[in-house]
Amino acid sequence: MGRLTNEISKLKGTNFFQLAKRELDARMRNRLLALGHLEAGKTKTEVAEMFQITFPTLREWLVRFLSEGVEGLQDKEGKGRKRKLSSEHEEEFRKRVEELQEGLTGGRVRGEDVQVLLKEKFCIDYALPSVYHVLERCGLSWISARSKHPKSDPASREEFKKNSKKKWLK
Repeated sequence: MGRLTNEISKLKGTNFFQLAKRELDARMRNRLLALGHLEAGKTKTEVAEMFQITFPTLREWLVRFLSEGVEGLQDKEGKGRKRKLSSEHEEEFRKRVEELQEGLTGGRVRGEDVQVLLKEKFCIDYALPSVYHVLERCGLSWISARSKHPKSDPASREEFKKNSKKKWLK
């Protein structure tokens, strides 16, 4: 108990409430406010109940602040599952998908085609819904115009459009 009290006394001189007012991240703001209430003289029990956290969490915030300052309260990278397709490979993936689309004489690239590309070229097995998430993350829009048959004649298509509109307008 004495050690935590000693560490709380080291918080003096930092205006946590002012920092919390300027903070945009809600989780960071809660950490700053909790430390501000500790500095203001509230007991650790009161602060833990107020913010619905455990004592070890409160202690972790305090230790991180004392060792690294305000930057130590930021969320650390590395939580959660890592992406199968790394950021370094995204640009190469994007180029491969564009090459795949350009290589087609008719139709368009389907999700299944991209799924096969990922498996063959990058040795990554994605479910079909995840393929669309990867495409979106890489900035590839999956909204496209209706495909045109490679043997179609654009001039006859325009002629048809002109004549069919006249019939409807009469």
